[in-house]
Amino acid sequence: MKTLLSLLFIVTICTSNYAQNATKAGELLTEVSEKMDGFDNMYIKFKYELINTEVDIQQESSGFVYTSSDKYHLNFMDNLFIYDGVNTYVIVPEDEEVNVIDGTSDEEMLNPSKLLFFYKEGFTYQWKEQKNVKGKQIQYIKLIPIDSAAEAAHFTLGIDTKTKLIYTISETGNNSTITTFTIQEFQANQKLSPTLFVFDEAKYIEQNFIINK
Repeated sequence: MKTLLSLLFIVTICTSNYAQNATKAGELLTEVSEKMDGFDNMYIKFKYELINTEVDIQQESSGFVYTSSDKYHLNFMDNLFIYDGVNTYVIVPEDEEVNVIDGTSDEEMLNPSKLLFFYKEGFTYQWKEQKNVKGKQIQYIKLIPIDSAAEAAHFTLGIDTKTKLIYTISETGNNSTITTFTIQEFQANQKLSPTLFVFDEAKYIEQNFIINK
C-alpha cells in the first residue's frame, strides 16, 4: 500500500510540475507576443540554417526583413519578397522575373507575419532549459502541434529573458529536417520609407524583367 501511495504521490507531483511549467511557458510567450504586437514596425537581420543528417544536407544563408502590420519587405537567398497587404511580389534577379501571388505566401517559414506569431495557437507548451548564449539568457520553450497530421514534429523557441524578444526559432520536421532562424540584429519603430512595401512595377519593366501575374 505504501508503494502505491508513494507512486501516486510522485505522479501527482510530476503532473503538477508539468502543468505549472506549461503555464509558465504560455505566460512568457504571451509577454513576447504582446511586446512585438506593440511595435509599429520591425527590422530583423537573421541567419538561416537547414540540416538533415539522414540525407547529408546542410544549408546556410542569411537575410533581413522589414515588417509593418502584416506588410513586409524580405531579402532572402538573393531574392526579394514584398507583401503590400494585397499581393506578394517575388523578385528573382537571377531569372530577371517577378512572380505576383494573390494574397500571402503559403510558405509559413518564409512569411514574417506568420513566423513571428505562429505560436499563439495550435500547440501545447513545454518549459525547457535556459542557456547563456553570447551573454544573453535564453529560455527555450518546446511547442508540440495539437494537430497530429502536422508536418512539424515540434518547434523550439529561444526567448531572450531580458528583452522578451525571440532569439531563435527552430522547426523539427517529421522527416528529420531541422530548420533554424537565429535573430542577429533587431530594431523597432524606425522611420521607414513609404515606398518600402510598394512594388515598383515600372522599375522592373524598365530593367526588362518578366512580370508573371
